[in-house]
Amino acid sequence: MRIHGMTILDLNHRKRTIVLALGYLVLAVTAAQGQLPYIATSQNHFCAGSTDGITMYCNVLAFDPSTDVEDWSFEWEPALEVSDPTAQVITTTPGVTTDFSVIMTAPDGSVYTDEITITVFPVFSVDAGPDLAVCSTLAEYLSASVDVPDAVDWLWEPALGLSNATISNPQVLQEVTQVYTVTAIISASSAFSSGDACEASDQIEVISIFPAMDLGSDILACSGTEVILDPGLPVNYTYEWSVAGETLPVLSVLSSGSYGLNATSPEGCEQSDVIEVTFTEGPELALPESVEGCENPGILLDATPTNTGTGPFQFAWSNGANEAVITVNESGVYDVLVSDAGNCSISGTVLVETLPSPNIALPADTSLCFDDYPEVSYQLAVPAGFASYSWTTGQTGNVISIEEAGLYGVVVTNDIGCSNEEMSLVQGFCSEPALFVPTAFTPDGDGLNETLRIEGKNLIELDFRLYNRWGALVWQADTIGDYWHGQAPQRTHYVQDDLYIWQAKYRHYLDANGQLSPYTEASGSVRILR
Repeated sequence: MRIHGMTILDLNHRKRTIVLALGYLVLAVTAAQGQLPYIATSQNHFCAGSTDGITMYCNVLAFDPSTDVEDWSFEWEPALEVSDPTAQVITTTPGVTTDFSVIMTAPDGSVYTDEITITVFPVFSVDAGPDLAVCSTLAEYLSASVDVPDAVDWLWEPALGLSNATISNPQVLQEVTQVYTVTAIISASSAFSSGDACEASDQIEVISIFPAMDLGSDILACSGTEVILDPGLPVNYTYEWSVAGETLPVLSVLSSGSYGLNATSPEGCEQSDVIEVTFTEGPELALPESVEGCENPGILLDATPTNTGTGPFQFAWSNGANEAVITVNESGVYDVLVSDAGNCSISGTVLVETLPSPNIALPADTSLCFDDYPEVSYQLAVPAGFASYSWTTGQTGNVISIEEAGLYGVVVTNDIGCSNEEMSLVQGFCSEPALFVPTAFTPDGDGLNETLRIEGKNLIELDFRLYNRWGALVWQADTIGDYWHGQAPQRTHYVQDDLYIWQAKYRHYLDANGQLSPYTEASGSVRILR
């Protein structure tokens, strides 16, 4: 605190002063913003010409929340620029940038002052230029300007087809016919103010008159038909076809050739295109009148046209097939209708006679147990009486023996030379479970029958438990091949010679796909002899 007349502290372009009368001495105290009464405002700038005024008020409650505002007095300057120069809350619509001040007198006579500058942005306009109508809008530039020196931000709407919608001169990157609105914005933050910005807008219509012309893809048509070339342009355009004397918007074509068009819009925009028109007599087929072959594997019928240049083709066989090449296994008459890309069609007919192939059948894919029954002989067989047999094993009879899993196949040929082939997958799988537990063992150190060993086959899950005569658990196992020396559970001593009871439950696979069986339970006894 300094006692030297009046001290003024400038914070964010505001001056806050408290003045106290002490006899003939004037005490001035400057405080930080928010601690003394100050001017609060809806915004620190004003757009000239706006009908929405700025509201300002003396925030004395920030100084003393319990004070009665009615007991304060206020004096605003310049008085002519505010709605009521003696009110706590005033409105203003300044025409130019103005410094406002207020003297606030508290009920106890204390005097406080504050100042604020309201920046006024002038009325301005945006000029987007005249409407733009060009043959092609591609790579054209738009340009907008304002009639004030203030820095502005730009916004073009919509942004469709523009290189950058936030600059004054964006480039058009595609063909558009569009009305654009461009807005220039004087940002309040540029004047150390806050609140809504001042803005102005203009519109420009961009028209792409005649950017391109497309006669379409080359045309393949059936001979004798009429092809109409239509660019789809307005009738008031000027047309010049490559055919002498043809100046109408559309052209009728009856012969193969290249056809070009130069079209000009009323504005003088010109475009050109060329299209190739080819007339075809239809697909050419090489189907035989009749064909003979074995019913197995079948007879191929191929309706692929020899003049492939008129495709793609469509096929419709009398048996419902829609491919170029089909396989048939039955005698009969087969018809086909083939159409080319020009919708020209031709039909063909083939008389098919199929010769009988051997009627054989190997067993379906199966599983056999080779490991558990090595003495058993398994066989695969097909009917006898045919001219020849050829197995994948190299054997040549109608019956073969198999000793292991594998994929087995046979080709059988009859006396007219027709064959048939069959395959069968044989998997090795043994499903019958077995659990083997001895009835006694002799852990006496002579090297013979020293352990209780759990044996079995085809078991997947095992829970084996051994109890003494009093029902106490002395040993358990969960794997085939586990063994017990006869020691107690703590392994500190051997159990006594006696009869022991065992209980077990186990599961096995039901099939080669891994399906598990329900649990099977078993029980028995084993004696220790020393």
